[in-house]
Amino acid sequence: MVMAETVRDVVVIGGGISGLTCAWLLQRAGVDVSLVEAESEVGGCTRTHRRDGFLLEKGPFNIIVRDPTFESLLEAMSDEVNVVSASRAARVRYIYRRGRLHPVPTNPVALMTTGLLGFGGRCRLLSGMFFSGRGGRPEETIEQVATRRVGRQASDAIVSAAISGIFAGDIRRLNLDACFPTVARIDAEARSLIGYGLRSAFGAMRKKKGARRRRWRGLVSIDGGLGALTSALGRGLGRDVLSGCLVKEATAANDGGYSVVLEAGDGATRVLRCRRLVLGTSALEASRMLESLAPEASAIPASIESSSLSVLNLGFRRSDIGHPLEGFGFLVPHNEPDFPLMGVLWADSIFPHHAPPDHRLLRVFIGGAHHPEAMERSDDEMLPIAMDALRGVLDVKGDPVLVDVCRYPAAIPQYYFGHREKIENLRAAVAKRPGLHLIGNYLEGVSLNDCVRVATQTAQEIAEANGRAQPDNGSFRET
Repeated sequence: MVMAETVRDVVVIGGGISGLTCAWLLQRAGVDVSLVEAESEVGGCTRTHRRDGFLLEKGPFNIIVRDPTFESLLEAMSDEVNVVSASRAARVRYIYRRGRLHPVPTNPVALMTTGLLGFGGRCRLLSGMFFSGRGGRPEETIEQVATRRVGRQASDAIVSAAISGIFAGDIRRLNLDACFPTVARIDAEARSLIGYGLRSAFGAMRKKKGARRRRWRGLVSIDGGLGALTSALGRGLGRDVLSGCLVKEATAANDGGYSVVLEAGDGATRVLRCRRLVLGTSALEASRMLESLAPEASAIPASIESSSLSVLNLGFRRSDIGHPLEGFGFLVPHNEPDFPLMGVLWADSIFPHHAPPDHRLLRVFIGGAHHPEAMERSDDEMLPIAMDALRGVLDVKGDPVLVDVCRYPAAIPQYYFGHREKIENLRAAVAKRPGLHLIGNYLEGVSLNDCVRVATQTAQEIAEANGRAQPDNGSFRET
């Protein structure tokens, strides 16, 4: 049975951080908006569950607040969420190399004594920091740039591990300019990385007087987990959230607007009509919807490859782990093919409230670009693989008292050569359909900062087109 049609100014499809941010800001600007989410709860990957005294992040674990737009969102949500800073121990990070954990060097002395690199590799890294060739090609992989700047050993052992922790990807294929445009700009300008860093530091000191002071620095999370942020955004939207509703069809209407046909969990059908439609879905789901909305654009998001991974939250008795676990955790370089893990975060060392007293919480990452076959394993198959690795590296003696497995197929888009051109072509094709907008992590960055920035820009564009004033709280602060 088809229910009566509902007319809204804007419909946002997708209840992840992108869709929630866009819809919440539009609502605060006075725009009539509905958010549609297929799952029973909003948040997408950014959700947090409590279980047996443990705080379990189902997706992202922490944030570095580096974008003013994200900081503005946190400030606007300050009555609903409490930002917590990471412990000082989190500054210490490790890389797995040849069966051992090595601290990431953070000063010249540590650099010249690290076991991550041979003597030649250490000298090459140090000399490259003082003088190395600038970028010149229109597109280069992260590996090409890292090798040119700091040498092959540092690229393999340090850079590949760090990038795996962000993109779960392969530095031999990821494009630097698309993944890290600011770093690409520095690479194009700087002969000396040390010199560029010093000039930037002195420039920042000169600008500091009278500048707006940043409220949060370094690693942060939310009291109650990052899911507390998405839950608060969902609560703020109230009845404007339609959860548990599957989008059966989205089409352009004859009047220039859009029609969205929904199927609720009980099988009932609902039709939403709107003047503007925002797709805040994955790339593949956006491609499916664009087949009817903007056929010339639909093939582009489908062509963007994504990396899959699984996250195992494992709780242990403190007495069952021999390693002190003082630090952020460890990551694994791409040239350790026989080690089955991407990395491990020591969750309660970073945020102590994530584990109950006398317990430890480990977040184990399996899969990514270097172990794609891992997603084919069952939970019962993955657990012993993880435990064997943990026993050898962290001296784990007992079995976990808690096991929580989260699977994320095609979760992290991979920005390969031509990505920026793809997105430019995609936006140009979508722009031919007035009132249609795209947001999501496959466009201009995979981090929460990037998703919130793109969603905020889209909300501002729609609010201004609807003649709505900007909120007084600065939610649309210019960046």
